[in-house]
Amino acid sequence: MGETQRDLLRAAIRAWMLDLDHYPGWREWRRKRISSVLDFEDPAPPLSEKPEREFKFSDEVGKQHLVIMHYLELEVSIDSLKECEFYFRRYPFRGLPVTRQRHIANVCEMYFGRFYEFRERLKKHFGAMKAVAPTDNLDVGGFLKTFDKVFDSELRERHQVHHHRRFEDIGLDLILLTESAAVARLGEGWRKRHLAAYRKVASEWAQRVRRRGNKLDEFLEVVAAVTLSNCSFLSPTEAGPRSAAKGRAA
Repeated sequence: MGETQRDLLRAAIRAWMLDLDHYPGWREWRRKRISSVLDFEDPAPPLSEKPEREFKFSDEVGKQHLVIMHYLELEVSIDSLKECEFYFRRYPFRGLPVTRQRHIANVCEMYFGRFYEFRERLKKHFGAMKAVAPTDNLDVGGFLKTFDKVFDSELRERHQVHHHRRFEDIGLDLILLTESAAVARLGEGWRKRHLAAYRKVASEWAQRVRRRGNKLDEFLEVVAAVTLSNCSFLSPTEAGPRSAAKGRAA
């Protein structure tokens, strides 16, 4: 299997970030940021060591940096979504007031939220790209409509959870009912049925996460290809942020 567009974009981002190490003031600002985190519990850190919250790039480099950061946030969204598979597969709350039904429901709601998060970050990424390389070949509206169609069920559930009600599902209802019967000591059979219902529902959701995560990967592959084709600053033949800083100084 050859390199994907995401592989190529990651390599281009690494090269750009390495060049950024030579940007005037960047390494010193980053050192101060790291020190401020490590000294977080110090009641009175030296005022001279407190860095600005945001580093001040030139306008050109700042726009480029924003494109890269928004793209990396898209990758984080997908990673966070895929992590939901393991939350579904584990129940770490025995002996605590978190039922299996509530555990599954909470992870479902987190899962739905990742799609909305990804969509919002898509808009920011495309907006940052247009600021760097204004072009008419970016059909952002069409791309988002396709995204909405593919992930319609997840986006609808997220909307319902966020604005109207908690997530409801017949599988969750079965977990709740069998758990209630088991707690009421209506027979050992109810406890077994409860555990079987939980395992079945958890497995189905874990498989869904895997399938939908793979589908999100397909969307991000397109985003990576579009980013590479429209952002010339990520080309190895283009000058990096160090050269941009020198040009500004000149």
